[in-house]
Parts: sequence; structure tokens; C-alpha cells
Amino acid sequence: MSLRVVFRRAAKSEFEDAAAWYQERRRGLGEEFAAEIGEAIERASEYPLRYPLVFGDVRRAVSRRFPFAVYFPLAR
Repeated sequence: MSLRVVFRRAAKSEFEDAAAWYQERRRGLGEEFAAEIGEAIERASEYPLRYPLVFGDVRRAVSRRFPFAVYFPLAR
């Protein structure tokens, strides 16, 4: 099962703000953050049932390196 990935406007804004914040801390860190979150999204899209339910039908994939999580429902 592979889910289609769609960012809500607020989630996209939060992601972009976080990437910019990391980039301000150290050059290249924003790109590392974006790559890490991209990998978390890819893993969640390919193996969504591996991630725990946290509220109703919403699941959570936690970043391995950064204090950030991706929340997603299985279907909408």
C-alpha cells in the first residue's frame, strides 16, 4: 500500500518555517532537515500501518534525527 501525499497549507508552512529555522542555525542543516522529513514521509507513505494511531484514524511518523513528526490519516 502506498499513500498519496498531500500537504495541508498549515503543515506546508510549518515545514518551511522549520527548515528555514534550521538553515539559520547552520548552513546546510535546513536541507538535512528537509531530506530527513522527506524520508519519514516516504516511509509513512509506503508502510502506513507500521505507525501508531494517535487520534482517531490519524497516525504519526516521528523523525529519527529532528524533533518533528508527520501526522497522516490512511484515507480521506
